Amino acid sequence: MAQKRKTDQSKLDATAALLRKLEEKTAWDVKARLGDNWRDNLFEIMMTRLDLAAKHKKTYAAIPSALGHEPQEIPKFAKRFLKTMRRMLKLAKAPSSPLHVAAFGVLYASVVNTFLQDNTKDHAKTMAALDKGLGMFEQLVNFSVCRK
Repeated sequence: MAQKRKTDQSKLDATAALLRKLEEKTAWDVKARLGDNWRDNLFEIMMTRLDLAAKHKKTYAAIPSALGHEPQEIPKFAKRFLKTMRRMLKLAKAPSSPLHVAAFGVLYASVVNTFLQDNTKDHAKTMAALDKGLGMFEQLVNFSVCRK
């Protein structure tokens, strides 16, 4: 049992390192392509990140199982995840209040789920899910702005 925990922990550490690397590579790749429209920027950031992640689909798909075997790691993983969501929103010049970070995290998880099931070369299903999700996120942003 101890060996299984060590293996799961090393998988989570390796996954965290991969996710950090993908985040850095994404930021580097998109910086010159980002404009003033935060929604377009988020689309660009997300699709770039998922294009880079395509060869790591098995790693993404294994995250829930690895966390299930090491539930004490969930708070640390969640904290990293939310920090990443905030950095993505900031990079896109999008609103990044705690409400927006949480909502974007849900959007991100949903799009990644679609991505994991999308076997098309052009990621058409993923792009459609992202576009739809960004539409809902934009409505939330507009609602939260008008309520201030």
